[in-house]
Amino acid sequence: MKRGFVAALLAGLLVASLAFFAPPVHPAKAAETQDTARTLTVTGRGQLDAKPDTAVISLGVSELRSTPIEAYNALQASITKIAEAVQAMGIKEDQIQTSIFNLSAEYDWSQEKGRQLVGYRATNTLTITTQELDKVANLIQAAVEAGANELNGVSFSVKNSDKLLEEALKLAVDDARAKANLVAGELGAKVARVQSVSVQDQGVSLVRAKAEAEGMRMDGGAAAAAVPVYSGTTMFSAAVSVTFELE
Repeated sequence: MKRGFVAALLAGLLVASLAFFAPPVHPAKAAETQDTARTLTVTGRGQLDAKPDTAVISLGVSELRSTPIEAYNALQASITKIAEAVQAMGIKEDQIQTSIFNLSAEYDWSQEKGRQLVGYRATNTLTITTQELDKVANLIQAAVEAGANELNGVSFSVKNSDKLLEEALKLAVDDARAKANLVAGELGAKVARVQSVSVQDQGVSLVRAKAEAEGMRMDGGAAAAAVPVYSGTTMFSAAVSVTFELE
């Protein structure tokens, strides 16, 4: 019992001595540890529009016949005519690509007869890429007159998109810095340094034009005039969230 009392007494004296000889905490240091650095978080946005310089046309042929080989042969003849028609307008072979090639049975269903085989449908879709945007409407017209009965749409893009996205990001950073300086000035503070940055989004909004195949089917006749196709503009945008330290 006596030994335990002595041990407890020595431990208490040791703690008291450590507290006595510990260096004092400076008041400024104590305040600094209690108060976190003042920060300001803003979101900067950058956006610019560019005129597209590339068009991709998606169109093709769908043929329904009683046998698979008849559907395949009909499709082959039609797609060859389409390719020849657009090549006659200056499109090179490497600008034409097959994107869909399908042959499948097609069925019909009725309450009286149930499921019945209608025939076999062969489908071939081509994508045609061109930088001559003024030819897009005439290319579509030539393809439809050559036998195309499916038009999936036209998409427009810009070749140097990476550079334009970089420019949009720079605009976003400048916007964030300007906002921070404005807000800090109104609050009687000053922007000191950047604490953190995050890129929230960065992308491009592609303009897309579409038309229904039935609306452009020639029914064996020639089109009176090409349907106008407008490329519009492509928007490039970026946003950054920046946290600044204030002084």
